[in-house]
Amino acid sequence: MKNAFSSAVLVGAVAVSATPYGPLNKWGSGGGGSQPSASSGASSTASSWNSGSTAHPVGYGQTPFKFPLSNGFPDVDNATLRGIEETAQGTLPNGALPTAFQNPAGTTTIFELIAFNELFEVAFFSSLIYNITNNVEGFGIGSDVLKDYTLLALNAVLAQEELHNLGANGILAAAGQEIITPCEYVFPTAKFDDAIAFARTFTDVVLSTLQAGQAGLAAGGDDEFLTLLGAVQGQEGEQNGFYRDLLNLIPSAAPFLTLGAPQFAFSTLNQNVVVNGTCSGPGNDLLFKSIPIFGVLTIATDPSKIILADTNLSFSVETPSSASDVSAWSVAFLNQQNVPVISKVTNVKVDNGVATFDAWFPAGTNIMAALTISAVVQGDASKLTSAAEVAAATIFGPGLIEIN
Repeated sequence: MKNAFSSAVLVGAVAVSATPYGPLNKWGSGGGGSQPSASSGASSTASSWNSGSTAHPVGYGQTPFKFPLSNGFPDVDNATLRGIEETAQGTLPNGALPTAFQNPAGTTTIFELIAFNELFEVAFFSSLIYNITNNVEGFGIGSDVLKDYTLLALNAVLAQEELHNLGANGILAAAGQEIITPCEYVFPTAKFDDAIAFARTFTDVVLSTLQAGQAGLAAGGDDEFLTLLGAVQGQEGEQNGFYRDLLNLIPSAAPFLTLGAPQFAFSTLNQNVVVNGTCSGPGNDLLFKSIPIFGVLTIATDPSKIILADTNLSFSVETPSSASDVSAWSVAFLNQQNVPVISKVTNVKVDNGVATFDAWFPAGTNIMAALTISAVVQGDASKLTSAAEVAAATIFGPGLIEIN
């Protein structure tokens, strides 16, 4: 074994019995039912990403992505690990790992969520690289120079995400905790520009969640991992500058990136990319018991009309609640490092189990550029002063808004 870190990874790795991933992950015709929506790109000032109706499981009408990869990942031996490290242009950390956490419940959940997210990212970038390499319709890049450069960058990203997953699972294994195993995945993108915009948005969510993870580690006494998460944050930020540049956006989105919460990241993944019922395994079971999945919040406003200006946004949710109950809700907006903006819902209509409503979004007054996380909250929303408090009061969300 190479070192303490990789030894834990290899011991903790498991073989996944699944067919190799398919060549294409894009929305198919699939016989009715709503599908997740992705609307973004360099020509838009803003984008919103949400999963639409919950009438069908994620991936309705689409062939899911399944592990393992062609290199055997997530079950890797030393030779495979070395190849991943060479492509990633760096190694797993080689310091000794603690054999127990100071805060077992909290720290375990943090690394479970990191490993869970990284498996999705490995799936997404594997599929994207295949589609670009093979000129799948919608993913062709006309310039050979740009195609080669993009694939060089994305292959490095893929290997780096593999190491992020192996690292998180290695930490869990060293501490005697169950590791996270793959689910099946689908992606709400059918062309290159949308895929890169999607990558920009979910990386923003990752960056918002890693901040919360650092706070949780510090509060629980496991602060030896703070620099590790800081290193991952910086690496993910470098990635996002690349995606933003491809979308003709300035590389840096805002002076202080948006702070989120684990519940928003976990709900985002399960509402939009994880195929329901495919996440078996002891570690996965523990994670699903530890973090709630909110109801879907759909942003009904056309993304191209969400600009850096004060405006009403329209939303919808599926709910058995009455109009009077819905009227008591509020929408919380989290942007950058500011206290939540709370707006009471207005123009409420409930029909056939679907509630529609508006909420005031003061994007211009508050310069709410970059990622904004919106969530429907109940109770006395005026007392909510942090992302963690918003997450604890959330019943539907997140609705993700990008303005640049």
